[in-house]
Amino acid sequence: MARIGLKGSRRGMFIIQTTVVCVALFGVVSKSCAAEQSQVDQLIRELGTFPASLQGGFRPDSVEERRRRVYDQLRELDQEAIPALSRGLAKPDVKVRRGVALFLAAAGSTWYNQGRTRLDIRPCLQPLIAALQDSDGRVRELAAQAIENIGSDAAAAVPALIKLLEDSNEGSRNCACIGLHGIGPAAKDALPSLRKALSDPSPDVRRFAAWAIEKIEGGN
Repeated sequence: MARIGLKGSRRGMFIIQTTVVCVALFGVVSKSCAAEQSQVDQLIRELGTFPASLQGGFRPDSVEERRRRVYDQLRELDQEAIPALSRGLAKPDVKVRRGVALFLAAAGSTWYNQGRTRLDIRPCLQPLIAALQDSDGRVRELAAQAIENIGSDAAAAVPALIKLLEDSNEGSRNCACIGLHGIGPAAKDALPSLRKALSDPSPDVRRFAAWAIEKIEGGN
């Protein structure tokens, strides 16, 4: 019986030691995750320091070069950055919301950095749909442009884009057409509203509406 008690005691010590090691390792992992999250959050804040449009031909040490570095860091993080980007679309600071929406529109496309594959921004779809109703017109525009890059998988955004076609802001109406164009045939429910937009006072809106109709009806 004494032997059994001794073995049980050793087993108990082993369990305690193993638990201590696991807790220590978990603490290291938690600190590492916290550091990574802090880095992503800092990058999201930096997006709010840039103009809400992209400039071509940037010079060394320019704002655009700094922007590209931030963009590249977020691209390296890939899907690990998606949760923070989704939260960024709802931040109180409108400059951050604009910066995040612009990044998603650029990184989700092939035109901004042709040397890289585009970022899969489909997980951001619901936050982008919510951003179509943002109080800021520029956020609405950029969200619609980002949705364009998702393609037919963004069909859930069609009702919100139809509503955006009635926005008082001309840029928002233009971008609603752009978003619907990107969705293509899956946006067929928007055709009546797009045909109505062919009579819009703005020639740009009329042009973008015709462009979207052609894509939705032709599938090309």
